[in-house]
This record gives sequence, C-alpha cells and structure tokens, in this order.
Amino acid sequence: MRDPYRTLSVPRDADNATIHAAYLALVRRFSPDRDGERFERVRAAYETIATRRKRIEHELFSTDLPTLGELLEAAITPRPAARPSEEQLRCALAVGLIGAGAARRQSTRTR
Repeated sequence: MRDPYRTLSVPRDADNATIHAAYLALVRRFSPDRDGERFERVRAAYETIATRRKRIEHELFSTDLPTLGELLEAAITPRPAARPSEEQLRCALAVGLIGAGAARRQSTRTR
C-alpha cells in the first residue's frame, strides 16, 4: 500500500479536518464509476488515517519491521569476529599490547 499521506496529498502532521477536506476533494474528483481503482486507493488511504487513533496505529504498525523468521535467522547465524581498525592496531602497538613484547613472550614459551 502506498503512503496514505501521499495518496491524500496531506502533510504527516495534518489534523482531522485537513485530512477530511482532502479526502472529500479527491472523492469528488475520482468517481467510482469512471476511475474505480484510484477511488479505492483514496478510500483505503482515508480509512487508514481518518482519526487520530488510526494514524497512531498506522505509524506504529506500518513500519518495515523484520519478520519473526528474519529475527530468528539473525539470532542463530554466527557473525564474523570484528576486526580491529588500523587506529586500534596503532594504539595497541604504541602502548605495547602487541608487537615486540608479544613476540618476546611467545619466543620464550617455545624454548
């Protein structure tokens, strides 16, 4: 479904009277006999946002949220380990967390 605000040509913060006036203008313009498809789109858009409660429900539930299957797949799919950035590596070298000290510690273990 297209954006009902766009279908009715009203801003998202429009009040009930503005939405109703836009709906009436479009209903007069698109007769169900001549242009039934447009008329149905206008009617459906108006029914979606006709009242404040319906607008709130539309805003809450019409977003592109992931499905339950997508959420479960994301939860069980292993993610690759994050690689450190160059900046993080430079900082680690500067403070001695990696580099010569690490190489010395490792060489003493192999002897």
